[in-house]
Amino acid sequence: MTRARMLVAGVGLLLSGCLATVGPDYAPPDLETPAAYRGGADAGGRLPEGAAAHAAWWRGFGDARLNALVARALAGNLEIAAARARLAEARALVGVAAAADGPTLDGTGGADADARLLRDPPRDQETVTGTARAGLAFSWGPDLFGGQRRAVEAAAAEARRRALLRDDLRREVAADVVRRYLDIARDRAGLDLIDASLEVQRQTLGLVRRRFRAGLAAALDVSRAEAQVAATRARRGPLRTGLAESEAALAVLVGGDGADDPPVPGAVPAYAGGPDIGLPRDLLRARPDVRAAEADLARATAEIGVAEAALYPRLTLPGTLTLSSTGLGTADVVRSLVATLAASLDIPLLDGGARRGRIAAAEARAREALLAYRATLVQAVAEVETALGALAAARTRADDLAEAVTASETAVGQARGLYAQGLVGFLDVLDAERTRLDNRQALVTARADVARAIADLYAAAGAPVPGPGADGVSRRTEGRRS
Repeated sequence: MTRARMLVAGVGLLLSGCLATVGPDYAPPDLETPAAYRGGADAGGRLPEGAAAHAAWWRGFGDARLNALVARALAGNLEIAAARARLAEARALVGVAAAADGPTLDGTGGADADARLLRDPPRDQETVTGTARAGLAFSWGPDLFGGQRRAVEAAAAEARRRALLRDDLRREVAADVVRRYLDIARDRAGLDLIDASLEVQRQTLGLVRRRFRAGLAAALDVSRAEAQVAATRARRGPLRTGLAESEAALAVLVGGDGADDPPVPGAVPAYAGGPDIGLPRDLLRARPDVRAAEADLARATAEIGVAEAALYPRLTLPGTLTLSSTGLGTADVVRSLVATLAASLDIPLLDGGARRGRIAAAEARAREALLAYRATLVQAVAEVETALGALAAARTRADDLAEAVTASETAVGQARGLYAQGLVGFLDVLDAERTRLDNRQALVTARADVARAIADLYAAAGAPVPGPGADGVSRRTEGRRS
C-alpha cells in the first residue's frame, strides 16, 4: 500500500506540473458595421438603440386573429419542433464530451468450476472445486494538454449555435405568418372590391339596356357594358388562386389544416406607430443567425485546440480492485483482495504529417467560419436597408394611390352625370369605372406592401420573438467548463 500511495502522489505531482490547454482561446472578432442605415429617415421610423423593447412586434397590427395564429405557429410549427430536437441532441453531446474528461468505473465478475474423478477401486471419488471473483476496473486519462476541455468548448458552442438557429427559425416563422396573413387579407379585400364593382357595373348595364330599348343608346354601348362586367368577373380567378395558396401556406406554418380557424377579414390591418429598428451594430446581438454564425466561429476555434492536443503525449491510469475466492466446494477456501494501479504514456512519434494536417484543416475551418460570420452580418445589414427602402417606396405609393382613388371617385360621378345628359359617350363612363377599380385594387396592394415591408423590417432587424432563451448550455455545463 505504501508503494501505491507513492505512485498516486507521484502521478499527482506530475499532473500538477503538466496540465495545460493548447490551442487559441476564442475572442469575439471586432467587426465593422455602418454607423447608420441608408434610407432610415425616409422610412419614417424612429431609430432607437435597439429592438429589445419590441418583442411580439406583430401585435402592433392590432389584430387578435393574427396574434393567435403567430402563437399557434410558434408552438406547433414542425420545423421549429425539429430544431428543438436538434438542440436537445447538441445539449446531450455537451454532457458526453464533458464526461469523457472524467474517470470510468466498471464492475467485473466471473466464476469457474473444476470437476475431477479419482479412480480408487472399489469406489471412485469425484471432487468439484470452484473459483469466484468480483471486482472494479478503473481508468482515467488525465487531460494533460486540454484537448478534452477544448472538445467540451466546441460541443457547448455547437449547442449555442443550434439554440440560436432555433430562435432564428422562430423569427422567420413569425414573420412568414404575418406575411401570409397580409396576403390573405389583401386578396380578400381585392375580391370584396371586385364584388362591389360588379354590383355597380350591373346597375350600369341595366341602365344602358333601358336607354337602348328607349332608343337613347347604341347597341355598342350595351356590348361594351356586358364586356366590362365579364372582364371584372374574370379578375376574381387569380385572386382566388393566390388566396388558396396563401391559406395552404399559412396552415403549414401553424402546423395544422386551419379548417376551424375564423376567416381572415377582408381588410389589410394597419400598423400602429413607426418601426423601431435600432442601429446596424445592434444586429450583432439582435439577429439570432448572426449570433449563431459567431457561435460557429467559437466552435471552430475550439476544434483547433482539439487537433493540437493530439501532438502531445497521452497518459492513461488504469487500476483494478478484485476480490477472489478459490477452492470453493472444499475445506480449503482461499480468499484474496488484490489492488493494482498502473500508468501508461503514449507518445506520438511518427504519423506521416497526419496530425499536422488535421491542425491545418481545423485552422482553415476557423477562417471559413470567420468569413461566414462577416458575410452573415453584411447580409443582415443589407436586408434591413432593403426593407427600409421598400417601406419608404410603399408608403409613397400608397399616399399617391389614395389621391388617385379620390380623384377617380369624382371622375366616375362626373362621367355618369354627363352621360345621363348625353354630353359624353358611354366609353367615358366605362373608362372612369375601370380606372377607379384599378386604383382601388392598387391601393389595397400598396397598403399590404406597406404592412409587409414593416414585417420584413422587424424581422430583418432581429426584433425578438418571445420564447425560450438561446443560451443552449445549462448552468451546470457552464460551471464545469469554466
